[in-house]
Amino acid sequence: MTIILILLLFFTLLFLGMPIAFVIGLVVAAMLLLGGVPLEIIVQRMFAGVNNFSYLAIPLFILAGNIMGKGGLTRRLMAFANMIVGRLTGGTAVTTVVTTALFGAVSGSTVATTYAVGSVLVPRLQEEKYSNSFIASVIGPAGVLGLIIPPSITMVVLGITANISIGNLFLAGIIPGIILAGILCVYVSLMAKKEGYGDIKLQNGPEYEFWKVTRQAVLPILAPVFILGSIFSGFATATEAAVIAVLYGFLLSLYYRELTMRKFKEIMLSSAVTSATILIIISAASAFTYVLTVNKIPAAVSEFFLNFADSPLMFLLIVSLILLILGTLTEVTSLIVLLSPIFMPIAMEFGIDPIHFGMVLIMNFALANITPPVGLSLIAGCSITDRRMGIEETLPYILHILAIVAFMVILIIFLPGISTFLPNLIGE
Repeated sequence: MTIILILLLFFTLLFLGMPIAFVIGLVVAAMLLLGGVPLEIIVQRMFAGVNNFSYLAIPLFILAGNIMGKGGLTRRLMAFANMIVGRLTGGTAVTTVVTTALFGAVSGSTVATTYAVGSVLVPRLQEEKYSNSFIASVIGPAGVLGLIIPPSITMVVLGITANISIGNLFLAGIIPGIILAGILCVYVSLMAKKEGYGDIKLQNGPEYEFWKVTRQAVLPILAPVFILGSIFSGFATATEAAVIAVLYGFLLSLYYRELTMRKFKEIMLSSAVTSATILIIISAASAFTYVLTVNKIPAAVSEFFLNFADSPLMFLLIVSLILLILGTLTEVTSLIVLLSPIFMPIAMEFGIDPIHFGMVLIMNFALANITPPVGLSLIAGCSITDRRMGIEETLPYILHILAIVAFMVILIIFLPGISTFLPNLIGE
């Protein structure tokens, strides 16, 4: 009965359009009042939920991504990607995917990746007669590469919440991220050829031009090497690596002379707002997890899975189905903090490798980020393409992208070695 009451109140408030943090907070308050528990416990649990040094990595990676996005790194990565793949069919669209993959490897933020790359490439895609529906369907979903390819803010949150090694999660995301980027490149190239997009053909430039662009891109490309290298070498934790990312991005931006005081103020404000949004969701979800635990709901869910999911494979498929449904209703951070503490112990009972299970969750979160109506990356793609554009205008292309990412989810489930190979090879 308690589970039904919680779900009914939760989804009623959600459908009324209330922000997810307030939905969670009101559900927690209602359940505490019904149980005769003082409401002061909400403040205590919310504070305890974010009183973790590792969470400092979130605002730092967000700040690093924003600095790199507005400090000239995006443009240089785009020029390098364009030099490599720009002459392929649908070259600018392929460049978009490759640039998001490269920028995702230095920013760690999905939406930041979408906006940073989109602000540079969307006008050019429009000039080359790509339709807005196709542009939004590519630039938004391609941004989820920033969620999969390390470093990733989502992986930091999942690692802390589910007690999984963040470094190993970073390693686990490399191969799936490269595979997904490759599939998206093939898709956009084939679709551009079919629809006749991208009529402008680039001419071969002089050899010195290639080396000039490559030299300018070397320092931005080295960013993930320093960030990830500091973690895997044992020199820094994920949080300390985030500080390295901020410092490296700031120094590069000063070197390129593109970081003005006005831009710096915008970066600080944007980073503060984004960080506050994520952390308030985490704090509210921590209180919600407390209520669930007190009411023994995780134990009930665990019993359900153990009764109906008779194998690890079936468990992973059921979890993916649940996340697919919930991903259409709420954003990723709340899903991580609410569900990973429930699902993780069950996965351990089934003997599933925690790194494998973590990557299954990450791929499902990537799918949730582009699934209407609450897919933040898809909304960001529409917003940066045309502020008046609705997500329904991305059809039918977004259905193709959803199928591609869903395929990746199934691939990770059935072939765990894709995600566990590098962590097992390198370790932490």
